[in-house]
Amino acid sequence: MPKDIRILLADDHEVMRSALRLLLDSRQELTVVGEAGNGREVLGMVERVAPDVVVMDINMPELNGIEATRQIRASFPQVKVLGLSIHMKGRMVSEMLSAGARGYVPKNSAASELLEAIRTVMTGKMYISPEVLGGFLESQHRGDTAENAFTSLTEREREVLQLLAEGYPTREVADKLCLGLPTVHTHRQHLMQKLNARSVADLVHYAIREGIIASDN
Repeated sequence: MPKDIRILLADDHEVMRSALRLLLDSRQELTVVGEAGNGREVLGMVERVAPDVVVMDINMPELNGIEATRQIRASFPQVKVLGLSIHMKGRMVSEMLSAGARGYVPKNSAASELLEAIRTVMTGKMYISPEVLGGFLESQHRGDTAENAFTSLTEREREVLQLLAEGYPTREVADKLCLGLPTVHTHRQHLMQKLNARSVADLVHYAIREGIIASDN
């Protein structure tokens, strides 16, 4: 087992990050090298602090943990992502692992399980908590129209969907993604068609139902 495993914490709740830092920094072989409060911040932090493991929440503003994981794995394949979330549904676990996460642990897990998961993914193996494993396996054998619709979206469409659902005006979405306004309008039109939505409100309802954003956003 390598010494001094470098860990980046990604969670939009400061209290959660502080608790995790306290736990992980108490272990001799673990070092928390940074914290991020949203998915876009995570991407910049990964490049700056070069973590070995990112402990990643799913529901984060601007860019959720699933999309952040996908982009980390594309640009920094050596970095291992461990999902840590309140979501227990097999579909969410499946989405996170499909995005490239090497493991998944519920937030209500014991501290010992999180530590075991970190050590396991550092050996190159996968870790899926027994608490969510059954639902994950079931989701692999079950067809889901909503899931198929979501997987048909491009990476950019998913980013636009999250920002629109979080209430950002179209121009702010364009600014955040460095896109032209007509391009964002086109992405929004494609989202409406693919998700059978008639309004931005429908997109918000879809995003909440599918766990793309939290219901309190």
